[in-house]
Amino acid sequence: MFEDDDSVELTEPPSGSASASASASISPAPVDVGASPARPDAGPASANRARRKPIPKKGHTKSRRGCHACKRRKVKCQENLPECTNCRRLGLSCVYSPAGTQLALTASPSPATAPRTAPASFSMADLRYFHHFLVTAFPPLPMGGEAVWQAVAALSHQYDYLVHAMLGLAASHLNLYTADSAEHALAHRVKAIQLLNESLNNPCTSMAEGDARFGTIMALTFQSSCMPEGMNEFLSMVRGCHVVAATGTLHYEQSLFREFTSEGYTQSVKRFVADHGVALEPDQEALFDEFLVSLGRLAPLCTSQLEAEFLVATERVAKMVKVSAVDTFTGFSMQYDMINAASQEDFAHFTNPTNYAGQIILIHFILVEFAIGELAMIGQVGERFGFRRRAALAWLDGFLNDLPEEYHTHVEWPLKYATIMMTGLTSSYHLSNIRPDPSTFFGRPPPTSIYQRSLQIGRLDA
Repeated sequence: MFEDDDSVELTEPPSGSASASASASISPAPVDVGASPARPDAGPASANRARRKPIPKKGHTKSRRGCHACKRRKVKCQENLPECTNCRRLGLSCVYSPAGTQLALTASPSPATAPRTAPASFSMADLRYFHHFLVTAFPPLPMGGEAVWQAVAALSHQYDYLVHAMLGLAASHLNLYTADSAEHALAHRVKAIQLLNESLNNPCTSMAEGDARFGTIMALTFQSSCMPEGMNEFLSMVRGCHVVAATGTLHYEQSLFREFTSEGYTQSVKRFVADHGVALEPDQEALFDEFLVSLGRLAPLCTSQLEAEFLVATERVAKMVKVSAVDTFTGFSMQYDMINAASQEDFAHFTNPTNYAGQIILIHFILVEFAIGELAMIGQVGERFGFRRRAALAWLDGFLNDLPEEYHTHVEWPLKYATIMMTGLTSSYHLSNIRPDPSTFFGRPPPTSIYQRSLQIGRLDA
């Protein structure tokens, strides 16, 4: 699985090539090299020996390692990997049997038909990342979608951009806890984006390719959510998911992501989120009340229609939490739809790091989304989003470093909630006693940052 696709992709060889010879030699028949050519008056045995001789550039050797589609259609399969020429031309799903695949991988192309690119090199660390992806780091959406991502991982040997995206996500996820994988994570991310862009220059030709593309952009998006400086990158990748989906990836009824639509998301929320209001402890209720007060103070800062509408939508969603958790998560989904529908100019202004009003609104949104998710998610589904805690703290930390002093009063609620996340406070603590000292958050050297302190406290488990 960890071989580069191009290293095993075989182009269609001529009949006399090494690949064709490999097919013919699976069950070789004895040939009398001294026999004379068949004559009209020759006996049957002589004719049989003559027919067994390979005729260069001519003839048809039965393929015993062809794909299932070609066997069903009773046509010769070129045995190209990952897709034969016939299936690629007709847009069919090209699947080989395990034995056939093994034989095809050992067949060498003729000297005139070398692989298109040199094989990629994968290390033992990459094996670790691949395992980590399968066990822990696969994206938490769709909810309860472990089987979906297991199936997506099975496609990775066919699509380079997918395997690099998977490895990059796993490396970034590990880096939240070990801080030793950042370089590998970035290298895989850059390679995945480069290869995906090349692929998107061509129309999607098969269901498997569409699933691989969408799985790649999803992995890149959630990798952004693991990156300490990734808040704006995360939102950009969310828009990228919308673009890739719009190419027709999700229009296949048998797609692995066939339920990953607005309607499908709502149905999955109903399965994994309690279908009633979230029962809040008194201190938790006070925390949400303070959140609404903090949002109200941001209205005068809005400088664009998108900021104002997003602020109103965030307030509306936060008020739903006591009534219906399902409606709350549906509301969050609609807010991401607002980001997807925004013009490039409006989106760029909203996410500009120097647009402090927009950044403060977004950090409120990210934190309250995580807070409600922690309260409303059921069982292991909620645990799948646990990594967002460290990421949210890292995003807040980086944002506060550059925030002008006149905006400090507008981030009191984020600071209070960050303190709760770092110390693991529960309802047995009175929120009224939490008074974060601004001097501990603003203008401090990096070692005392929120993010680094959260690592030292060690209370933020995945």
